[in-house]
Amino acid sequence: MNVSRIAVCGIGQMGAAAAACFGRAGFPVLLWARDAAKLAGVPDQLAKLGTFLDEHVGPAAATPGPVETTADLGRVNAAADLLLECVAEDLDQKADLFRRLAPAADRGAILASCTSGLSVSEMGHRSGTGRRLVGAHFWNPPHLMPVVEVVRGAETEDGLVEAVADVLRRAGKLPVVCKDVPGFIGNRLQHALWREAIALVQSGVCSAADVDLVARLTFGLRLPAVGPCENVDLVGLDLVAAIQGYLLADLCDHKGVMPAVDELRAAGRTGMRAGRGFYDWAERDPATLVAARDKQIVRQLAFLREVGRLG
Repeated sequence: MNVSRIAVCGIGQMGAAAAACFGRAGFPVLLWARDAAKLAGVPDQLAKLGTFLDEHVGPAAATPGPVETTADLGRVNAAADLLLECVAEDLDQKADLFRRLAPAADRGAILASCTSGLSVSEMGHRSGTGRRLVGAHFWNPPHLMPVVEVVRGAETEDGLVEAVADVLRRAGKLPVVCKDVPGFIGNRLQHALWREAIALVQSGVCSAADVDLVARLTFGLRLPAVGPCENVDLVGLDLVAAIQGYLLADLCDHKGVMPAVDELRAAGRTGMRAGRGFYDWAERDPATLVAARDKQIVRQLAFLREVGRLG
């Protein structure tokens, strides 16, 4: 299918940045949200993203396509060839939006969800749009992260996964196709790490700051250049087996929300936006941390491109 116009539905931290990516790749983009007042701030948000990318990544590879904002879902249904959902990470909300996007699916448009791990199959089943629905999980920050997980649902028609992957390649992304399992690939890995990190803090082995220091300044330093399975081979499977023989049985295998997370939530310490979580955010500047994160991603990508490890 030829995709010439893209719609992005939702203007949270994922939607606006995804729209910027597609626009910089030359696609005309419609950016939809229910709240017309919020849409008024989008041009400034897009301008800031564009300036950051121009300064830190380089000019757009193509003549940028226009990014228009609209609160008219009928216009989105009528005009777009690919419609990417970026609303809240809630199955009911996503299924409801896809029901409203059914007219686009009926005329042959592709629907895609930016869910970070909800079932694409269930989303399609509930909305009645499963045959035209594909998962397309952008990672945060989406204007910088190269990989997008592309997920085929139980009802997805043949050819749609590759069509979405092709659009993503045109937008400068690296699509990775995976099966529809909870969390896909990346979030399964990430939450396995988080579970063990929280377990170490919860059991008093060390502080949250020490967990973060060890993760950042040991295996975290080499992960961009050497992936987990590559590292297993480098270490050698005999040694890996010897370590796993005594270590794995001692790792956390808790099946629900970690008790430490529930305790912090009950105390109102829900993270940065609340001012406290594992850290006291009154003593830390989130904007400075995010800026450092984004600059490091830019540097890391430049290095990986230089040494031929970007992909």
